Amino acid sequence: MPALPPNSLIAITGVTGYIASYTGLYALRAGHRVRGTVRSIARAEALKAAYAKHGIPTDDLEKRLEFAIVDDLNSEEQLTNALRDVDGVLHGALAFTEFTDPKLVDIAVEGTLVLLRVAKKFPSIKRVVLTSSIVAIHTPPAIVHDRVLSVEDWNDEAVNMFENNLPVDHDPRLKRAAPFIPYSAAKLKAERAAWDFVKQESPKFDLVAILPATNIGPMLYGEPASTTKMAASGLYDDQTVARFLPNQWFVDVRDTGRLQFLAFTTPAMAGKRYLAAAEPFKWNQIYAIYRKNFPSAKVPEDFEEGEEDVQKLDISPSTEVLGEWIGLEQSLVDLGRSLGF
Repeated sequence: MPALPPNSLIAITGVTGYIASYTGLYALRAGHRVRGTVRSIARAEALKAAYAKHGIPTDDLEKRLEFAIVDDLNSEEQLTNALRDVDGVLHGALAFTEFTDPKLVDIAVEGTLVLLRVAKKFPSIKRVVLTSSIVAIHTPPAIVHDRVLSVEDWNDEAVNMFENNLPVDHDPRLKRAAPFIPYSAAKLKAERAAWDFVKQESPKFDLVAILPATNIGPMLYGEPASTTKMAASGLYDDQTVARFLPNQWFVDVRDTGRLQFLAFTTPAMAGKRYLAAAEPFKWNQIYAIYRKNFPSAKVPEDFEEGEEDVQKLDISPSTEVLGEWIGLEQSLVDLGRSLGF
């Protein structure tokens, strides 16, 4: 199916989120219309103000940005109202709060399938873009391969570990990765369920999956949360997350947001997976960048951070679409500035 033409209406689930808010910004800048799902109108108004601050004229926002309340991502009724008459859908919202939630896999799979079932009802929808994750391919530092991994690979090791409750105490790498195994399994199974749905149900829309690494970069608005809080912790003398989260690949949130938007407008991306990953990071490397650029910040001391993520990835298809990636230092500097440093 061809890519979306100008002035298309794109539905974005969880549009106030860290990544999705950028995808909405790029869609608006390109002249498209956006309908974002939100849990509250208060968050919607804050996002609208942020878009105005980032150059979208107020008149354009009134004409081309709208919101739909979806406080239950498994509600077909709410999603039907949100997706009616749209041309494309970005689905990145996931209804869970804890990585260790025993129902995480079921929640992720059902949340994906509910949206796809609703989308199938509307012939106007030409493309669905799914925010998957790099953990659908590998989980650092435990699940690492000698060969270069690509979007042709799937992290079936994580699914096996999760479904069979395999022991991890015998291997320090597995033990450190263990908290992320349920999330890895959830993202893989949700994405695979989406591809199976398209194959079996033959909807009129095509599917694109974007697999981001850890997102770092400036916030459009609001207070740090989720991965933003993770990266920002190095500015506040806090090593709690650093001692928990292994070294791994990163991507600037703006690159993820742009790649997701380009998935709607690039015909050749139809029916494919794309990694959003710029380069690996190490925690002590992050601290060094913060010390260099924000000397007044309370940056933690270096620590025994464990192994670096040595997994090699083939990101060439994404690079061909996106062009250059934003590097780690620029991403961290822009994050710090967005937080007032």
